[in-house]
Amino acid sequence: MAQVPSASKNKIEDKANDLADRIEEAANTSGNATSGDVQADLEALRRDIAALTQTVASFGSNKIRQAGETSQEYMDSARERIMNAEEDLEAYVRSRPLQSLAMAAGVGYVLALLSRR
Repeated sequence: MAQVPSASKNKIEDKANDLADRIEEAANTSGNATSGDVQADLEALRRDIAALTQTVASFGSNKIRQAGETSQEYMDSARERIMNAEEDLEAYVRSRPLQSLAMAAGVGYVLALLSRR
């Protein structure tokens, strides 16, 4: 699993801790708070949750982009290996045509035997 960069991780943890502190404060002072104070706290809480959600979403989209780039690199590498193998096989067949033909006939015969079962 991918590691979260420490700067992003610290930013997310700080926002979460700040949010938890505000909730705890609101819970402790709810007996003395007026409805306006509660509404203001709720609005602040909504803003903090929205900011935290945006931070997490941006982190996720960056990871998805990085995964796409990595998979593209793997596909390019595999494509290059297959092309090299194809070129090597073609060179082998051109240098030993009779031996290649005999091997192909043998493989075909074995596959025909296996497919009959």
